[in-house]
Amino acid sequence: MDNYQDIQIVNDGNSVFDLSVISAIGDRTEQQDSFGYNLSFDEGIVVICDGMGGREAGRMASSVAVNTIMEAYEGDFSDTAITDLLIECANETDKKICNLCDENGEPVKAGTTMVAVVIKDNSLYWCSVGDSRAYLSRKGEFVQFTQDQNYKTVLDEKLRANLITEDAYANEMKRGEALISFLGIGNLSLIDYNNLPLQLEKDDKIIIMTDGLYKVLDDDEIARVAENFSNIEDALNALEIKTKKQAKKKNISRDNMTVALIKMR
Repeated sequence: MDNYQDIQIVNDGNSVFDLSVISAIGDRTEQQDSFGYNLSFDEGIVVICDGMGGREAGRMASSVAVNTIMEAYEGDFSDTAITDLLIECANETDKKICNLCDENGEPVKAGTTMVAVVIKDNSLYWCSVGDSRAYLSRKGEFVQFTQDQNYKTVLDEKLRANLITEDAYANEMKRGEALISFLGIGNLSLIDYNNLPLQLEKDDKIIIMTDGLYKVLDDDEIARVAENFSNIEDALNALEIKTKKQAKKKNISRDNMTVALIKMR
């Protein structure tokens, strides 16, 4: 991989899983993605957020989201279920971002997506808002377990229920990427999470990403890289190289991209 100053790579792990994170600025002038993690001996949390709302505002929003979740996780939440904790953090962050002001005291119009995953007792818990994604790679299967909270999801449901024609669907898809939920929307009501923990197996891989990856590479391309590299840092380096090449080939302006890859031991 080229030696870009805009690329940050972090590697860590514990007795249960290995973790690698890559964050690249792409063709943007500023990094608005934020990520954070906290690992103890046999459990941990990883959070990725994609800020929106202009240069400074987007960075502020994603940073507020990561910091709020990390502070809550590091606190004493023994009486609170993990999923409940993540949902509380999402609602608290939504309020904080709505109240953000600039240096002149003027309200800042900002927002951020969020994906948070917690691994505890070899089980996976998650919570997401917006269109950043998380996938599970297991024995040749590659499945997105978060749901994109955008207008396309609404249109897909209407099409399946025969509530919209094919022509109307195609026309409305021009606005398909518009988010219908994000932190900072105010009175947050749409949050994706799992009620029951997902049991993890040896060599399972969990991949968390902002849209800077999947809007350039499709699921099959991402899956091939995730499955073909046993070393997770090598896998992330390969994804960065493929994303750069594909964006250039398709003449796509690359967005900020942050990807975390977890491999169970």
